[in-house]
Amino acid sequence: MHQNDLRVRKTRAKIKKALIETINEKGFGNLTVSDITERAGINRGTFYIHYKGKQDLLEQLEEAIYSDIIQLFHDNGTIYSATSYEDLNRQFFQKFSAYIYGERDFILAMVLGNGDPMFYHKIKQILIRELLKRMEYLGIKMSDEIPHEYIEEYAIGSMLNLSIYWLEKDNPEPPNEFAKIMMRTRTKAPLAFAVKE
Repeated sequence: MHQNDLRVRKTRAKIKKALIETINEKGFGNLTVSDITERAGINRGTFYIHYKGKQDLLEQLEEAIYSDIIQLFHDNGTIYSATSYEDLNRQFFQKFSAYIYGERDFILAMVLGNGDPMFYHKIKQILIRELLKRMEYLGIKMSDEIPHEYIEEYAIGSMLNLSIYWLEKDNPEPPNEFAKIMMRTRTKAPLAFAVKE
């Protein structure tokens, strides 16, 4: 890797870390570029080499997350190698869990730390769209028993809520263990977890 590339990555990582910490303290609406640069230990000129302002910084970081999540559906030929809906879910949960665990601090700051209220909604829309594409590829259709938007909201909303709960834990299970938990919730209805003593 070129030395300049490494320097850019290190600077951007410091800025990202400073943004997350400041959001958790003040909320995005109340922070300034100066708050970020002071915490990152850089001058404002360095910040503006990389970003136009705090909104541009936030948007670039969010767009990277959205792009990475979309890519999860395409990496390693997932669309081609999945042979069933269960197989698609298993592959996706493994990749998704590992990815969001790596972005844990940023995701929690966005969702729980007064970051961006639209972040969660945008991720949900991306997941609905991409999973529907994969289902169509596999020739799987949703039941017409209830309106599709309710199925989508239940399936993706519950998955995201469980994911946030997992990330928020002081000592979350390893991503591969959480992926197994997610698979169990996909294959059993909530009433199936009720066991009579």
